[in-house]
Amino acid sequence: MNAREMRAAAGAGTHAKPDVLLRTRRSVMEAAHEMRAQRDRQRQQMGIALLVLGGLVLLITPALWGAVSDLTAGEHFFDMPMMLIVLSFVLLSAIFAVLLVNWRSRSKGMHDGQR
Repeated sequence: MNAREMRAAAGAGTHAKPDVLLRTRRSVMEAAHEMRAQRDRQRQQMGIALLVLGGLVLLITPALWGAVSDLTAGEHFFDMPMMLIVLSFVLLSAIFAVLLVNWRSRSKGMHDGQR
């Protein structure tokens, strides 16, 4: 843009062209709307991630409590109950990882306009 258009866009001239002002205003409002929508999406994604993490912690807490209780009672790490608890931790972690990858790929696809 040249200096005259810059002054017109800023509203500093008496010859400010209305079409330039409207175009500038429209582009600024569109950019603000996109930023607001992106911020809302990020908040929603963070809320979902925290909810999933909280649910996973709620599922794992009783097993972890039992494992610590068994270890302090004298059981060994390679006893059957302890191995089952470790297996359940691994499976829950794998399920969480699969859900996370699926969620990320879906959100990326929606962000790119694909489904």
